Amino acid sequence: MAVEHRWSERKPIQMEVALHYPPVGTLRCTTRDVSLEGMFVATDGVELPPQAELEISFVTEDAGHRHEHRMPAYVVHGNGDGVGLMLRHVDYHDFYALRHLLSSAA
Repeated sequence: MAVEHRWSERKPIQMEVALHYPPVGTLRCTTRDVSLEGMFVATDGVELPPQAELEISFVTEDAGHRHEHRMPAYVVHGNGDGVGLMLRHVDYHDFYALRHLLSSAA
């Protein structure tokens, strides 16, 4: 079993996301839990290899404005249910969107 190092707690949040992985294309998925560093995403049986680099995107709304967030990530682990992703190089705008999602789920 792999040891994961997390700085923040994962919270059970279900939201629609898209995984952009060139060998497969774009997968429409749903998160199961989210943290500032990563998330588990249900992939409906599509398996992605460990260490696969991809891009994840999701949309948030703020005062009636839609904002698309796209960030690089890689697969830490996976099974037939989905993949655990670690986010990479999250910019401030995306970091604050994640933080808002997490605080709203409390």
